[in-house]
Amino acid sequence: MEEQILKSVAMPPRLLWAPQVPAILNIVLHFIFILGSVLVFSLNPLYGITSLVLCHIALILAGLREPHLSTMIQSQGKFILYSYNAIYKKPGRKLAP
Repeated sequence: MEEQILKSVAMPPRLLWAPQVPAILNIVLHFIFILGSVLVFSLNPLYGITSLVLCHIALILAGLREPHLSTMIQSQGKFILYSYNAIYKKPGRKLAP
């Protein structure tokens, strides 16, 4: 019983066995690519679907190696959005001497 509770708390969310954030990004970008290639170049959508499946398998393998891949991606995005306020006016991003 304790093992199930620890596993549900410790494991990050997944989408079809891949980390959730990269899997959603993968699906959205591939559908944009598939629609664009079908409408503009009249390509067979099977190429895009095959690429989607192969990339998803790669995400599953990456998620097995690093289960908290979604959290790592989300934490990297936060630093880009915020600016730093320096304590002392010096060039660079120094918060303390």
